[in-house]
Amino acid sequence: MVVDRHQGLRLRARKLAAAAAALKHQSGQTVPFSLAFLTDQTRIAQPEVIARVLPRGAAVILRDYDLPQRAGLAKRLSVICKARGVFLLVGNDPDLAIAVNSDGVHCPRWSKLKRTDLPDRFFMTAACHDGTELIAAKQRGATMALLSPAFPTNSHTGKAAIGAAAFKPLAAQAPLPVVALGGVTPINAHQLASPNVVGIAAIGAFNAD
Repeated sequence: MVVDRHQGLRLRARKLAAAAAALKHQSGQTVPFSLAFLTDQTRIAQPEVIARVLPRGAAVILRDYDLPQRAGLAKRLSVICKARGVFLLVGNDPDLAIAVNSDGVHCPRWSKLKRTDLPDRFFMTAACHDGTELIAAKQRGATMALLSPAFPTNSHTGKAAIGAAAFKPLAAQAPLPVVALGGVTPINAHQLASPNVVGIAAIGAFNAD
């Protein structure tokens, strides 16, 4: 049963990676990664399992900002990611990111971090939900923006999705590359294809039946 479940996880990761790569290819842009898994302890209690099935060149973004044992989780994810050739970004904590030798930092919408606060080798992603936040992310030096929610999602219950028709022009006007987050699957990802949409970020899609 465990083997079968892991095979299913690998298959979903491969399908998501292919959909993300297609978006990146159509965008014509060069970015550090096109597929990211965001941790969320309320939905996926063992993010290490997902990290172990990600393809080389993908990314793990450690959120779970209030997790008591967050440093321990960051260390475990760092070991897995280094072994698999996967990027690791730590949410809103440069000191922890440096301590576990990660590749960068992810900034939630409430973060005050700037690119100048980070080591030169780091890259920075920023969570965005509208045009104003996209502009602010660029001004703070973000490498890429995670724009959400693209589609209805369990991560934003009660919040209206942007929808493909509005997402594409919003992303096209963004001053930095956009990764689509929120309800994006291998089936609907193509609806978001545009010159500035470079990939997919997801949580539940990695663990969906």
